[in-house]
Amino acid sequence: MSLRQTLKRIAGRRGRLFLRRIRTRRWAIARIYRDYLQGMQAIEIGGPSDNLGYAGCFPIYCCLRSIDNCNYAADTLWHSEAVMYRRTLICEATQLTADDATYDCAIASHCLEHIANPLKALLEWRRVLRKDGLLLLILPHRDHTFDWRRPATSLEHMRDDFQRGTPETDLSHLDEILALHDLSRDPPAGTLEEFKNRCLKNAGFRAMHHHVFVPETAAQLIGEAGYSVVRRDVQASNIILLGKKG
Repeated sequence: MSLRQTLKRIAGRRGRLFLRRIRTRRWAIARIYRDYLQGMQAIEIGGPSDNLGYAGCFPIYCCLRSIDNCNYAADTLWHSEAVMYRRTLICEATQLTADDATYDCAIASHCLEHIANPLKALLEWRRVLRKDGLLLLILPHRDHTFDWRRPATSLEHMRDDFQRGTPETDLSHLDEILALHDLSRDPPAGTLEEFKNRCLKNAGFRAMHHHVFVPETAAQLIGEAGYSVVRRDVQASNIILLGKKG
């Protein structure tokens, strides 16, 4: 066992979270978003997210009354026991197994870019929101990630995905991704060959970024799905959007 592993075991989970909270630079705007979401019943798509937890830079979980979770499978690359969800829905983000008007808000952090048909997903999340429900969407900003060489996905492209019924097994972006993905900014992806093999099995891993966002196209997309933009921010390498069900 390494020294680092030994210290982590000694500290325990609470100690590790406390130390992480101290060294993490929190986003000042987190309090503003918590005020909007305070006491709400939420569904998180694709969580949990370290950023949204107690020790994260954008702690949101703490203000919610309850959280349900949706993932495409019980075991994912990001699986964690850190969040005490009320229940977990095993289903596609584009086809939730929840009734209409069930939740006050929907949360998705670094999730929508992994969905082949994002407009279909946003419309589905809108379906399960109550009247005036809120959507908190956090996306990686194209200019500050390993996607910086790729063109931002246009609204027209995402409309076409919706009209064609693009499935989650879609690999139409694979050639672009392999040519333009900056592996130097994505060490966990490994070599180009390892990255390619993972992308070819994306239906099982869901690690590939089908779409690439900048603030303008992200705002256009949620508007297309019937949400009004309540607030939009860029923090570090993230686009943060708060939308309201129209």
